Amino acid sequence: MSRTHLAGIIPIANLKTDFDISTPEVLLPINAGFTAIQKSVFECALAGCRTIWIVANDDLAPIIRNIVGEWVYDPVYYSRPSKFNSEQRKEIPIYYVPIHPKDRDRRDSYGWSVLYGVYSAWRVANNISKWISPEKYYISFPLGAYDIYQIRQYRRLISDSENNFFLMFNGAGVKENKPIAFTMTGEDFKKCRRSVNKKTTKEFLPPGTGQQYPSEKLPLEERWSARYFDFKDVFGEIGEEKATKVDLDWYYDISSWRGYRNFLASNFSIETPPEALTKPHKHAKLPYEEGEK
Repeated sequence: MSRTHLAGIIPIANLKTDFDISTPEVLLPINAGFTAIQKSVFECALAGCRTIWIVANDDLAPIIRNIVGEWVYDPVYYSRPSKFNSEQRKEIPIYYVPIHPKDRDRRDSYGWSVLYGVYSAWRVANNISKWISPEKYYISFPLGAYDIYQIRQYRRLISDSENNFFLMFNGAGVKENKPIAFTMTGEDFKKCRRSVNKKTTKEFLPPGTGQQYPSEKLPLEERWSARYFDFKDVFGEIGEEKATKVDLDWYYDISSWRGYRNFLASNFSIETPPEALTKPHKHAKLPYEEGEK
């Protein structure tokens, strides 16, 4: 088994849709008893992630936590035949991180939520020990619908610390602005963040001739253009050399009503996993009463 610390990143903050509903779009059902956010958590577990990081601001994180909990079983080890099956099961912790206040209304596009999730996963782990820092990141978009069960067969390729992994549909992936899963490394993160910071406008125009400091402000609508960057702008620097690219048999972008309707009307579906793999698991609070688990 690979020793690579693969961290799963699930972006929710700054997700834009045309549903115009009061409930979070990531709670849309994609099958009976199975929501979009549960799909992404299960997908990360199938991919072999050792930790899962959900990027959600404080207004949404408590709702999501009630749905997916604080940890999930690794489905590969959950039903593996053994004499003491329950002792062989592996738990994957789930963490929740909000976008930093300094980035809000400045760089916080949907793609930036991915970059901030990568940074948070690295920072928290590295503060504990450099030996547990993630070496690679698997990004799952809740509103991208495809056969997530096929991820299982690519588990080793996804965890390959040297080469990236991209899911594609008709030859297009995240770099073509499709919310389809992919991986990136820490070096990819640095390049992408540097590119975003270089391309974005800020509050002031560059200093004029003979000026040491900027003095003229940009119009409000032109400031911090990174707020509107699409995936192509954010992830353009991710390395593709020797990357594994898998073309999906079917795919629907369900971040629009039309896409969601087409998915539900199609002959394709994503099977609901066993309840034990999707129900919210929470850690016992200390001190706890006898019998509480």
